[in-house]
Amino acid sequence: MRKNLIIGAATGYKYDAMKYFFTSLKKINFDGDIAILVSESVDEETKSNLLLHGVKLIFIKDSAISFAKKYAQSRLWKVHYLPHKLLFNLLNNGPDKINKLSRYLKIFHLISGSRYCYYYDYMLANKNKYKYILTTDVRDVVFQADPFAGLKDEVLKFYEQDESIEHNFYTSYWIKHAFGKKALAALKDKKSICSGTTIGSVDRMLDYLEKMIVVQAQITGGLTGLGGFDQGVHNYMIYNNYFPECAVIENPTQEVVTLENLESVTLNSDNELVNQNNKVIPVVHLYDRYPDLKLKALL
Repeated sequence: MRKNLIIGAATGYKYDAMKYFFTSLKKINFDGDIAILVSESVDEETKSNLLLHGVKLIFIKDSAISFAKKYAQSRLWKVHYLPHKLLFNLLNNGPDKINKLSRYLKIFHLISGSRYCYYYDYMLANKNKYKYILTTDVRDVVFQADPFAGLKDEVLKFYEQDESIEHNFYTSYWIKHAFGKKALAALKDKKSICSGTTIGSVDRMLDYLEKMIVVQAQITGGLTGLGGFDQGVHNYMIYNNYFPECAVIENPTQEVVTLENLESVTLNSDNELVNQNNKVIPVVHLYDRYPDLKLKALL
């Protein structure tokens, strides 16, 4: 019987900064696999605590992380725009193109973008083990219930935020710098979709990751040096029909709440966040914006 997988990136984090992610999964008795990207130099306390939670560690070379950070922050992409365009055209062909583009991304992109490559590698190598997969942020996410419990058949789900793209500074910034002002103008009235949490069946998730790799590689020359650049790509692709069979879910009606405000949620008598239909929301993202919120998952 195939398991479910939760996979995320935690390079640069110590265990205390993300412990509630793992303790909350233990509280809900999650019985799937958890895989986390960490750097080679992860400290021993963090490493041992993650292993105690049964986490599968995916190690990333510190040299790759360091180079990508220095390169992005140097703004050399302005000088190297044409070479990157030529590199993409060279790599984007042949049966092995995804692997070639993935290696390229791992060199030049910050972990917020290159994480999709590492997710893809792990999922492709283990695709026969899994049924559904959640890609998720780690530091600011906790679990109140099993996010896979209500899933059926082949699915790919993306989760809206509350603001439109026009009123979400970062999403609009990333779209404009990656794809131009016309692309932003065409999407500005759409809801911003969070790239921090995506859920899907294994084949649809692999298709999503492949396409994210290709498009991010294509716009490498437009890097701004900011982390989170992938969210601009994520929104651009969803609204330009790269994933015709996906579902875009209103916040916070189903598996995820992106907690930008408390207006659409209620804290029940068990200290769980519920939506307007009084259903417990399995995944709470951005919980740390409300330090006074006494969630059961944090107790």
